[in-house]
Amino acid sequence: MPEQFEALRLELRQRGVAPLYVERTVAELTAHLADLESAARAAGLSDAEAERVARATIGDDRAIAAAILGRPELLAWSTRYPRVAYCLQSAATIGTLPGLPLVFCIEHRPELARWVASLGIAVTIVGGLMAALNALIVLV
Repeated sequence: MPEQFEALRLELRQRGVAPLYVERTVAELTAHLADLESAARAAGLSDAEAERVARATIGDDRAIAAAILGRPELLAWSTRYPRVAYCLQSAATIGTLPGLPLVFCIEHRPELARWVASLGIAVTIVGGLMAALNALIVLV
């Protein structure tokens, strides 16, 4: 039964309705459809007739979508205020840029540890050579 409203779910999501409202609407429609089918079966209709009558009573998916889209308070805030959403997205992106090197360093710890160890050994060797050369210059 949930597949019956999959097209409605997809349309509402694509048109910017908040996911919370989309899921709630589909759940309520599914429950209401089940109740209508049960009532139709209790009235003596066959399963196929009960499903057809229940679906006709609920209405067309396009009409339901139009009624939901006509209420702007059900739209996601990023759909209602796209400029604010774009500004916040840009600010969040710019705000995360300084942290990317840190994330890289955390992710590549073993390589960085080897690099730091190699650098330390190289500094020690070069420093020793320079001290030895300095000592030779002073002695001569």
